[in-house]
Amino acid sequence: MRPFKLKNILLGLCLLLMSLISYGQEIEKSIFITANTKDDINLNVLKDITTLSKNNNNATLLILGNVTTAFKKKDDHSLLTSQLKLIQDFNGDVFVSPGHSEWDFEGHRSIQNLEDFIQKNSKASYFPDEGCPIKVKDLSDNAVLISLDSQWFLENWNKHTYINDDCEIKNRTQFFLAFEGILKKNQGKVKIITSHHPVFSNTKKGFIARTGGTTTKDFQNKQNRAFRNQILTLARQTEEVVFVSGHDHNLQYINKFGIPQIISGANGKTKKARTIEDGDFASSENGFAKIDIYNNGRVIVHYYSSNRGNVQDMYSTTVFEGGKGTFNFNFKPENSLGVTQKSSVYSVEETTKSKFYKGLWGEHYRKFYSKEIEAPVALLDTLKGGLTPLRRGGGHQTKSLRLEDKNGKQYVMRALKKSAVKFLQATAFKDKYVEEELENSFADRFVLDFYTTAHPYTSLVVGDLADAVGVFHANPELYYIPKHEGLKEFNEDYGDELYLIEERVASNHSDLESFGKPEKIVSTNDVLAEIHRTGKSDVDEPLYLKARLFDMLIGDWDRHFDQWRWGLFKNADGTKAYKPIPRDRDQAFSVFDGSLFSFLRFAIPQARMFQSFDENLPNPRWFNVEPYPLDLTFLNQSTWKDWEREAKYLQDHLTDSKIEEAFENLPEEMKGETVEEIKAKLKGRRKNLVKIAREYYNFVARFEVITGTQKKDRFEITRMPDGDTKIEVHRKDLGIFSRVFNKKETKEIWIYGLDGKDEFKVAGKGDQLIKIRIIGGKNNDTYDFENIRNVKLYDYKSKENTIVNKRSHKWLVDDYDINTYDYTKRKHNINRLLPTLAFNPDDGVRIGITDTYKVFGLQGNPFSQQHTFNASYFTSTSGFNLSYKGEFSNIFHNWNFGVEGLYTSPTFAINFFGFGNDTPDEGDEDLDFNRVRIRQWNAAISLNWKGRDGGYFQFKPLIESFEVQRTANRFIATAASGIDANDNVFDRQNYVGAEVTYGFENKNDAAFPTYGLNLGLTVGYKTDIEDETVDNNFGYIRPVVSFEHKINKSGSLVYATKVGGQVLIGDDFEFYHASQLGGNKSLRGFRNERFTGKHSFYQNTDLRLKLGTFKSSFIPLKYGITGGFDYGRVWLDGDDFGDLGDLNTSAGASFWVSGLDTFASNLGIYGSDDGLRIVFVFGFAF
Repeated sequence: MRPFKLKNILLGLCLLLMSLISYGQEIEKSIFITANTKDDINLNVLKDITTLSKNNNNATLLILGNVTTAFKKKDDHSLLTSQLKLIQDFNGDVFVSPGHSEWDFEGHRSIQNLEDFIQKNSKASYFPDEGCPIKVKDLSDNAVLISLDSQWFLENWNKHTYINDDCEIKNRTQFFLAFEGILKKNQGKVKIITSHHPVFSNTKKGFIARTGGTTTKDFQNKQNRAFRNQILTLARQTEEVVFVSGHDHNLQYINKFGIPQIISGANGKTKKARTIEDGDFASSENGFAKIDIYNNGRVIVHYYSSNRGNVQDMYSTTVFEGGKGTFNFNFKPENSLGVTQKSSVYSVEETTKSKFYKGLWGEHYRKFYSKEIEAPVALLDTLKGGLTPLRRGGGHQTKSLRLEDKNGKQYVMRALKKSAVKFLQATAFKDKYVEEELENSFADRFVLDFYTTAHPYTSLVVGDLADAVGVFHANPELYYIPKHEGLKEFNEDYGDELYLIEERVASNHSDLESFGKPEKIVSTNDVLAEIHRTGKSDVDEPLYLKARLFDMLIGDWDRHFDQWRWGLFKNADGTKAYKPIPRDRDQAFSVFDGSLFSFLRFAIPQARMFQSFDENLPNPRWFNVEPYPLDLTFLNQSTWKDWEREAKYLQDHLTDSKIEEAFENLPEEMKGETVEEIKAKLKGRRKNLVKIAREYYNFVARFEVITGTQKKDRFEITRMPDGDTKIEVHRKDLGIFSRVFNKKETKEIWIYGLDGKDEFKVAGKGDQLIKIRIIGGKNNDTYDFENIRNVKLYDYKSKENTIVNKRSHKWLVDDYDINTYDYTKRKHNINRLLPTLAFNPDDGVRIGITDTYKVFGLQGNPFSQQHTFNASYFTSTSGFNLSYKGEFSNIFHNWNFGVEGLYTSPTFAINFFGFGNDTPDEGDEDLDFNRVRIRQWNAAISLNWKGRDGGYFQFKPLIESFEVQRTANRFIATAASGIDANDNVFDRQNYVGAEVTYGFENKNDAAFPTYGLNLGLTVGYKTDIEDETVDNNFGYIRPVVSFEHKINKSGSLVYATKVGGQVLIGDDFEFYHASQLGGNKSLRGFRNERFTGKHSFYQNTDLRLKLGTFKSSFIPLKYGITGGFDYGRVWLDGDDFGDLGDLNTSAGASFWVSGLDTFASNLGIYGSDDGLRIVFVFGFAF
């Protein structure tokens, strides 16, 4: 035998290592990407892709929109047919997605026709399909395809009567929730997110498209931006996300914020793009992209040019390196951990607050968060027979892990210390990613302290309390979980703290007694879909009512739709009942003390749900603001007798002994005086529960919502004496709903027919009639109103309806929001009262208060009514004004009716320096010298329209009155003013008139816009009606144009300019109606109303530079400087209107800061011939 040499051993090891590396980097999926194939009649790119695929056994083809124009069955489809023939030869799966061209003209009908045609004539799958805007499909073990129909989001749904008819997603909020859920379910996988429209783009556009975004095809369009921002915000909260798009007619690779964007739409005529950051790629050559996904998670993208069979590599880059991260932890030996461990939720430093802070925000349960308890130590690999961590949880507050035992039953491990930044991200910043910016900021620390309003351990008590009254519940157990091998790769973010571990409320625990042992467990959205499907399913209303009264009893205010799961039980007659299973009981017994909480409850309606747990519930209406939409949906058959019965049941069965037993579940260290107070308050609230139930019942019963099914239903509304109205809903022989309502309790009822050919019959005379609104929904509905009093029908104008009594009150209009059922639509009317504070040299300090009252109803645009009252006081003039502005939606479809008024005190003042472009300022030492006291009032009505993309229109008839005071020793009383002492201007002058305004506004950022466009044009006429001897009448034209445009690629330097002015038509006008310049809105270096003439013109120009970001102790702030230059002049009769000589100029600079890209403040100093002027504004002056 020949000796085995060392070099042979080494060679063998090298070969083995190379083979292992090769195996570890094997391509498991290659994804070819193209779009806009309708623009290439020769289909060169598609041919090349098909040819290349023949050498690839793991190929997938994505065609991301614009494969054809709006699809009509009678049209010539030769180009589409040619494409389908080609892709038959593609060696792999093919997915075709809709783009903007497929949605043209017939919209979703075109999409449905195209889907049918493609699936009947090719092997391709239309994705997303079935009329839905989002679908998900596994590509491999490591990758998932998430397909979004972005044009669905951008469309004006009022133009598509049957849009979403076959999909459970009925609105854009549900779309985002579905997308968020898919991202969470696919943690640890590469997520290929396809969308026709990109979230990032460097395609070169024209000026109007860049700054205005006037159509949804434009990247800067408002609707487009709303889609991008929220999708991107959700994506940034997860990992390994790649956006793939085809709208732009070019090839691009962009990596921004760690999110890769691949654009592959270079077919036919292309558009130029540029690169901005290092590593970006852009090409306007025809070609395509290919993504290679390796089995270790590595992702590489390749770009190829395509020229009639000549395919050339252009660019490639690694998107993700792949391979799971390895974390080295020095775990404590298991035998050294001990059976128990002392620990606390917060550190002592985190709960140490000053007396002043406590006075403002209260004591809460703060001290218990830093108090150590002795908790049992648990290791996942031994707990409950061994638990395996699957993925991070999806809560918006808690830091949690999904666990699974050997039998497939799942559990949730929740840290007692919650995440403040996750809460802020999910609730306050849905369209901007802020988690990294807010980390360790004041906002972060404040929300962490806000969490101390809830006792950290009382969720351990709720289970036994719920058992006593027959309410289902999970069973949380308290453990200290150390970092250990059982946590696997999650050791980086989990371990070494206190956790609650409980059963996940899902079907794999359907045998659990405390869940009622249902057949399966589903979500709230699933229940809503099921009960509306056929009428053979319903919620167990008495049990839901009991659970809701139990919420009020224990003070659990956080009961939104996702806090419920539903157990399915089959009844003997074949119908189904869904019983509620509440989850996440960590807000019970909350305390919201502190003076500022009292103020917030007064000023901000949303804060009124924060009510301290006590024997009484002061305001059940606002306490229940989150579950209110579900209460309207699931409690519409319950009368007060039902509510009273369940409240008394809770009183009888939650005995003192049961309460005492439940609180024994608390850690020993938590027992004491505070817990005794909680128990005493709970017993006191139990005593008051019937009264609390009655108050909330009265609120819920005032407004009711009744729904039919997606099938053909019959609605019978019978008017009866004494204010009674009986409503019955039947489907065939199945009675779905029956109840008698009384006008003393119920003031308004909405009845939704949903889908199907429904019949609505209103009979009986009755009296004291409840207002009823009937919303028919889809298909041909029949309305037979024998009694038309106080009932109105709503339906689509563009579809067939049968209205038996032609005198019936109706509103037939193609409005998706009005005609579509949304259980969250009915909202509380809200009133917000806020102080206001401002300053400028002319007014001094302005102190005011603004009260806004909003009414929400069926016809929202975006509200049904809005009333705004304002009162302001000006320290420099001792003047005040009072104003009112009201708006009432849909007086005509999409047109709101407005009412407004203003009154100023006799000491209210404006400035007047005389007529002309070179008037002197002789009041340097006394600002009052040029102030003119003027009492005025005005009133107006208006018709208002607001477009989806930024346009607005207003027609406004008006009446106004002015009374000028001739004050001694002021300019107005001198000969230099040009106004004689006997001039009619000093008499009361009343005017009537009207004006029309059209405008457009769109900015890509609220705080520091880099692209923006604002256009406005007002044309009006006024005439004096007070004094017959005076012929004051004139017309006016007031145009304004402004835009912002970035200068450098990064957008840190922005050029902004505004051009405006006024032209008066006629010579009979007073000085207060003249064209005026000065102040923040025109010449910033001059006082308000500094120059007065017949015509005016001005231009403001800014160079705005963003210098950087600093992380303050409050919130992260961006800061920068602005250099500004203004010029303008006024003209009088006799001046050459075209002469731009003798311009008045001002120049200056300002320092600005912005927070979280949502607000900005600007402090500057501007100089002119009159001297220096300090300017402070929120945002920028234009």
